[in-house]
Amino acid sequence: MIICLLLCSCAPRAEKEIVVSIPADGRWDRYPTPEAVCGLLDTIAWAGFNSIKVDVKPVVGYCEFESSYLEPMRTMKTRPHAHEDWDYAGVFLREGRKRGLKVSLTCAVFPLGAWQLDDGPAFRDRTKDGWFCVEYLPDGLRDIREDRRPGVFCFMNPSHPEVHDFVLGYIEELLRKYKPDGLQLDYCRYNNINCDFSDYSRCAFEQWLGRPVEHFPADIFTFASDDPGDIVPGPLYKQWIKWRASVIQGYVREVREIVDRVSPRTALRYWGAGWWQALYATGQNWCSPGTSEPMDYPWASDDYASTGIADLVDYFELGTYRPRVYGPADPESMEFDLARARRLVGPDNIVYGSFSSGCDIAQAFPFLYANADGVSFFPVDALRKDPSLWELFHELIAESTAGLRAPLPARHRPL
Repeated sequence: MIICLLLCSCAPRAEKEIVVSIPADGRWDRYPTPEAVCGLLDTIAWAGFNSIKVDVKPVVGYCEFESSYLEPMRTMKTRPHAHEDWDYAGVFLREGRKRGLKVSLTCAVFPLGAWQLDDGPAFRDRTKDGWFCVEYLPDGLRDIREDRRPGVFCFMNPSHPEVHDFVLGYIEELLRKYKPDGLQLDYCRYNNINCDFSDYSRCAFEQWLGRPVEHFPADIFTFASDDPGDIVPGPLYKQWIKWRASVIQGYVREVREIVDRVSPRTALRYWGAGWWQALYATGQNWCSPGTSEPMDYPWASDDYASTGIADLVDYFELGTYRPRVYGPADPESMEFDLARARRLVGPDNIVYGSFSSGCDIAQAFPFLYANADGVSFFPVDALRKDPSLWELFHELIAESTAGLRAPLPARHRPL
């Protein structure tokens, strides 16, 4: 036993994945050519990142790859002809790998338009008019495409059979075409507590429940005021919450099967916010079905944990977008979020810490590198806006990976 302990204590530390995210929405003109992509990748590699995530299907609903399901980004009103004669996703994959970077592709799964950008297939493709969520609001039912609240996007209805085939179709198409190192599911959820209340969802819920719902949607909840979030739970509220989470779990399970069948070397990744206790409103349950954490919440049924997805994905990326890094009892700290995620996920998954430029990077990066299984920074645009952050990451990554890799070059970052 002493020998085993000595061997374990002497085992070398493994270098962790350090990811930077490259979003798509509104930023196409920043990488207008393959040469611009190569310049960005040179700087990313110089800074010490060893992995990138490239958004190829953002919330606006267009895509950055040739698809028989999705319209290309070059059809967007504000960015005509973007990346018209070259393969955006393919260039990132090929050139990223040349530089020793892992390359994951990210999809915003259900949104197909954004009123904030005044664009998207949701507003242009009339053949999909019945595909979108129906919101239940204090003044009645409304197509989500008509909602102009901040944070509301044109989410497709997960219970619609054509949406089901469409979503899984474009995901399989992407995997077959590129076989990336990773596929990350983002926005794989409902938009908010107010959706979906379509006939499709009512029928699916009744089938799951095993009986008709006499008063729909009042048996789910009613409203205490004109605030869409000020709800009064009805007799079927907890069952509804569990059912919605099971719908999302079903999608993740089917994507898992597609990955294993089509591109088994691709890691399936899932992003979820750290504030797990609030994500029931979007049907997003990233815990392990076997977690021993108590489900003592007013919205949770006793077996709510059974709808968890942690055992279905390879990497879980925890959104620790918090103002503070330390504070084990502080629910607004990264430390709190990460500790809770460890308890909720257990041994089922690898937990990465995701953070943004809104925090103290010099504190956040070393903490997450030391305590999470990997680190992810969002977005790369923050580094482009403030070039000094490239230098900061260069130093932080060199310090955190000392002894694990060849020293990073000391020269100034590539232009």
